[in-house]
Amino acid sequence: MASPKKPWPRGEMMLFLGCSACFLLLPGAGSLACSSITTDSPVVLLGATARASCTIWRRSCLIQDDEEIQMMWKLDEEFLTGTQYSLHNGVEVSNITIGPINETVTTLRCYVKRKQEPQMMTVIHIHAGYPPAQPQNLTCVMNVTTDNLTCRWDTEQDSLLPVSVALKGSRNEGVCEVPTEAVPASCTPLPGQNSCTIGRENLQLYQPMIFWLSVNNALGEVDSEPLCADPIKLAKLDPPTLHSIQSIPEETDCISVMWEAGRDSEHMHQLCDLSYQADGDQEWKLVHNITNPTWERQVVWRVRRCGFLFGTLYHFQMRCQKFGGAGYWSDWSPMMNFTTHEKAPSGELDVWWKVKAREAEARTEVQLLWKPMKPNEAHGEILGYMATLSTRRHSGEPSPLCNTSEMCCTFSLPLGTQKIYLMAYNARGSSQPTEIYLSEKKGQAVPKFQASPHNETSIWAHWDPPGTPAKGYIIEWHSMTSVEDSSDGNHGHNNMAWTKVQSGTITHALIQENVKPFQRYNISIYPLYRDRVGMPQWLEVYTRQKAPSDTPKLHPGSISKSTAQLHWEPIPVEKRHGFITNYTIFWNGTNEDLNSAVVNSSVDTFTIVGLWPSRMYRVHIMASTVGGSTNGTILTFYTKAIDDMDLPFVYMLIGLLLLAIIVLVICFQKSKRMKTQFWPSVPDPANSSLGRWAPAILQEEILQAPKLCKLSPVVVSAILVIEADEKKCLSCGKGDPAKALEDGPMTASLESYVGDAETTLPASDPTPAPYVNSPESVHYAKVFVDSYCSQQKASPSFYMRSNSTQPLLSDRTPSPKPYENLWFHGDHPNRELDYNCQEDAVFLDRALLDFPLLQGLKINGDEDLSNFRKL
Repeated sequence: MASPKKPWPRGEMMLFLGCSACFLLLPGAGSLACSSITTDSPVVLLGATARASCTIWRRSCLIQDDEEIQMMWKLDEEFLTGTQYSLHNGVEVSNITIGPINETVTTLRCYVKRKQEPQMMTVIHIHAGYPPAQPQNLTCVMNVTTDNLTCRWDTEQDSLLPVSVALKGSRNEGVCEVPTEAVPASCTPLPGQNSCTIGRENLQLYQPMIFWLSVNNALGEVDSEPLCADPIKLAKLDPPTLHSIQSIPEETDCISVMWEAGRDSEHMHQLCDLSYQADGDQEWKLVHNITNPTWERQVVWRVRRCGFLFGTLYHFQMRCQKFGGAGYWSDWSPMMNFTTHEKAPSGELDVWWKVKAREAEARTEVQLLWKPMKPNEAHGEILGYMATLSTRRHSGEPSPLCNTSEMCCTFSLPLGTQKIYLMAYNARGSSQPTEIYLSEKKGQAVPKFQASPHNETSIWAHWDPPGTPAKGYIIEWHSMTSVEDSSDGNHGHNNMAWTKVQSGTITHALIQENVKPFQRYNISIYPLYRDRVGMPQWLEVYTRQKAPSDTPKLHPGSISKSTAQLHWEPIPVEKRHGFITNYTIFWNGTNEDLNSAVVNSSVDTFTIVGLWPSRMYRVHIMASTVGGSTNGTILTFYTKAIDDMDLPFVYMLIGLLLLAIIVLVICFQKSKRMKTQFWPSVPDPANSSLGRWAPAILQEEILQAPKLCKLSPVVVSAILVIEADEKKCLSCGKGDPAKALEDGPMTASLESYVGDAETTLPASDPTPAPYVNSPESVHYAKVFVDSYCSQQKASPSFYMRSNSTQPLLSDRTPSPKPYENLWFHGDHPNRELDYNCQEDAVFLDRALLDFPLLQGLKINGDEDLSNFRKL
């Protein structure tokens, strides 16, 4: 790439005009007059190479002939070495080739190295660029007021070198070619300008001339394509001036325009164009050649044109050129505005309606909609629209149903009304009434209806024609919001738009009114038949979709220890910006990975399963459309430790545990009573009140023991009770129970008290048999008494009858067979009678003193105690 231009250096370029050595003092430090530098050309083509030669005269530079020197080059900031050789008479020469040169200005210096110290001898600047480019589009315009010719051209490429430009003109000899001989410049533009003006003195009017542009620089010269023309045919007239515009006559659509030719061009025969535009239109209408073919010199010209709309604002302007098609068109004249006169509107209105019956009031509510009247039918500014029940207004007729300047109105009619009329009016009158039949919308619908985006602000609607030929279609659409009209489909919305397709053969329409991207539109189509209106077909569409601007609001539902139910509210329609394709629910617990689930857009609830009890979870929802997705806010919840169904079991266990605790407390508090309930206590006769009671007679009576024995009071401390039931004897054998009873070791330890001295009587069996609780009464008790005076004979045992019904402790040995008062009925044949007197005395003392029952027997029975027998 070429570098920017640099100015030619002053005083640093050395010119050699064929001399072998020129001695010039170069300005700048280190420059000596004993050296010179030459190049092939001081200006080269950008990207080319250049050769340079540096010559040094030793004597002029005061360098010894035998001193060794080294010549060096410096290109910009880089040292280079060339080819050095010596000539006679102390001349040293060095040549070098540099390139490619990519800078517009390159500095090349020559150095001599003496004693390891380089010294600059001379310097030269080499310029690089391109040859001049050929100018294009040479055009010349003559000003008829000054008779000067101004030419303009375009420059394709900058040559990066200084150029000289000259605009030349000469008489044309019949051939439109640039002359070969030198022609002086007619005009030299200022540097950087692309235009130049040739004065009248250098022009030859009404004669053919040739004009061209010559451009040259140090690398070459080039001429533009020539322009051959008579200067007068290059004239450009001044624009005309509009004076006035008026309607003629007032009831027609014609106007008259008055204008005046431009200054200094009245004498020329001109062709003029008239251009006008209705207010609001995009295009201008052009009327060519509105001037009279027979040109006459006059000040004001008049032209009449027809076909203008009534009551419409128009913009007018004009332009002219020299007659014959030569020269240039003048500029457009200043614009003038004019409004045509009005007349009463004509034509019919495009009408649509919505009907809702109110049977309770015997009325019908009607919403009437219409399109603005076309400009060619309005004939002026429409002041309003009026709906009536008849075409004529009589003096006794009620007021109109509605009179408004809007494009819709709502009113009520009696049930059964079939026909109404609508008319438009302006300042000049009213249009013919448009008849409207309020027919039912029960006709055949179109079989198929489709809609697709055309661009962001329009929608293509396509449909198939119904089986019954239709005379047209009504297409209505509106943007959907969250709060739709609560009424049925027969009433529209505030933002509803509609259009009428006039032909029943058309099967498509472009919807453009009130259409924006990222909004949902509901589009309906109604076929129009001759006597009825068809049922609607509808669909929803977006022209463009993007991610929703809002997300559903998550709400927690039923939460258990392992599941959580979520529900959400739908996104408002106006914030969806597209059809929701699906919802994605994300959740994770503490120290858990993120989980997700995708549900359909029609779903508004979701249950998360597999959760851990008593743990915090975070959940959010993402709504997606084809245009993107949006994440919602995070909802935090905690799972329960137990489910509600587990609570009754927990409460039951707690109740049972409390009940057990209460029972245990009561048992501990009532331990004695409970013990008697489960383990009944057997009365101890020795410790009972009867054991310590004796009749007063016995207290005074002194038992007379046998003379051979010394008696002392005997205390029986224990009674061994034998179970009466043989079946309950745990230690009995299978033989005779009585024998087992007699042979069994049934003894008990008794303590004897003789006076104040206590003597322990050894038992025949030191380990008594275990006791078994028995609920039955026992009629006999077996009493064991140890031997007296430490005799070694077997201990005596007695049976006595007991009338007590108290359950006694049962021994493992079987009870004896029932005997009747064995102690009180004579001698037993099987008993031994050889006991001594001392033993009898001990037995009597113990038996009588310790057992009140025996004492009673003694009192009430046989007085002879010798009847007691040992077993």
